[in-house]
Amino acid sequence: MAKKKSLDEMRDEAYRRQDNLASDIDELIDRVHPKNAVMRWKNEITGSVKAFSAAGDGKNASTLPAAIAGGVIGVVLIGAGIAAAVALSGGEEKAAKKSADAKAKAAKQKAKARAAKD
Repeated sequence: MAKKKSLDEMRDEAYRRQDNLASDIDELIDRVHPKNAVMRWKNEITGSVKAFSAAGDGKNASTLPAAIAGGVIGVVLIGAGIAAAVALSGGEEKAAKKSADAKAKAAKQKAKARAAKD
């Protein structure tokens, strides 16, 4: 036959279940709190970015600053190349304008010389 529990044992078990239920509720409240949810999402994103940057390619974290510096240098060099191309294209326009002005001046002088001969 099953052993009957005493009143004290049943009370102790009720208190233990109540404490377990209270801790479960506290854990649920902690999980759904917006501040904690945001912190959890932030940690997940940070972890995934770190895992992606490592990517198992044997590179360590010290290569990241070198990669960033290389990217910055590349952008600066591309910008300098574009600036040089713009400057050179403006210089060609000036040279072409000077050449056109010189040709026009020469044409005027020829016209004056013809007019003077006539």
